[in-house]
Amino acid sequence: MSNNKLLHVVVRNTDTVLYDGESDRVSSFNEVGRFDIFPMHANFISIINQEVAIYLKNKIVKQIKIDQAIMKVKQDNVSIFLGIETLFVDENSINTPR
Repeated sequence: MSNNKLLHVVVRNTDTVLYDGESDRVSSFNEVGRFDIFPMHANFISIINQEVAIYLKNKIVKQIKIDQAIMKVKQDNVSIFLGIETLFVDENSINTPR
């Protein structure tokens, strides 16, 4: 990477902030497969799964196993929201009129 720009990454769940710091790359998975976010990435929102790996100077500084989360990337700020499974309603538990 030729520039010295960094990402600002915040990972939070419903209770607390799990990571708040700088990164030169964030890796994760979505329905298409593995992907990486580098500085100057296009604005991006995705449901992610499996894991999030946060890198600084080509070393993992934080790795979090996840079932499902939302990642939002905007102007070198990466926000990752864990615990989204509590936001989804199980379709089988909804009472439907007969």
